[in-house]
Amino acid sequence: MRTSELARLAGVSPDTIRLYERRGVLARPVRTSNGYRQYPPESVERVRLVRRALALGFTLDELRLILLTRDTGGTPCRAVRALAAEKLDALEARLEQLGHLRDRIRAVLRDWDARLARTPRGQRAGLLQALTDLVPEGVPSPLVPGSWLTSARSRPAS
Repeated sequence: MRTSELARLAGVSPDTIRLYERRGVLARPVRTSNGYRQYPPESVERVRLVRRALALGFTLDELRLILLTRDTGGTPCRAVRALAAEKLDALEARLEQLGHLRDRIRAVLRDWDARLARTPRGQRAGLLQALTDLVPEGVPSPLVPGSWLTSARSRPAS
C-alpha cells in the first residue's frame, strides 16, 4: 500500500508515516518504478503500536531501539518494562511539582485578593511586584518548557 493509504488506515497523516520511516520505527518500504513507497500490510499495526507507545510517553528514539531489538529476534520486554517504570516515576515527580505550583498559585491569589481589597479602584495594587515577596527567585515553573522562568543565575551557562 502507498503512504496515503497506510496513513488513512492507521489514522495518521502521510507526514507522520514519512517521519516514522526517517526515525527508524517503520521499515523503509520498497519503491515502485516511479518512486512511490509501497508498504506491506503489517505496517498498519506497526504504526498503531508506535502511536500507543507514544501515548504512554515513549520517544521515537526509544521505540527505534526497542523495535530494532525485537525485529532482529531479541527480547526487549524487560527493557520496555523498565522504561515504562521510569516514565511513571517521572510523571509522579511532575505531578508533585505541579501540586507545589498549584499551592503556590493559590497562596499568591489569596495575597492578591487581599491587596486588591485594600486598593481603591483606579489605583495599582502592585500585584506583579508582590511576587518578589511571594515566589522565591530561581524557582522554575513546571508549566513552562525549558523553565525559561528560572533566574539567569540558576540557568546553565550557554
